[in-house]
Amino acid sequence: MNGRGWRQWAHLALAAAGLVAVLWAVALSANPTIWCRDQVMRPGGVCHNAEGTKIQTYEERASAAQWARPVVGVVGAGVTAFGLVLWRGERRKAAV
Repeated sequence: MNGRGWRQWAHLALAAAGLVAVLWAVALSANPTIWCRDQVMRPGGVCHNAEGTKIQTYEERASAAQWARPVVGVVGAGVTAFGLVLWRGERRKAAV
């Protein structure tokens, strides 16, 4: 396989990784499992950091997870678009 063929597959893999991020943001993280040091948290639970100096509630962690969804979705869409633009440019080079 020549260098251009390998690059086309790499660009498609980048686009696929972006699609996975969008899928995660849209569907898979709708009801996230909230963890605290290998323990699943439940509503009303609290999590202490390793030093015991900071406490986060289940609600704070769930809120942070929900705020991450649109960020991951937008970045994933951007990565997908970037990968497809690179792939298309590589195909145009190969056609010439």
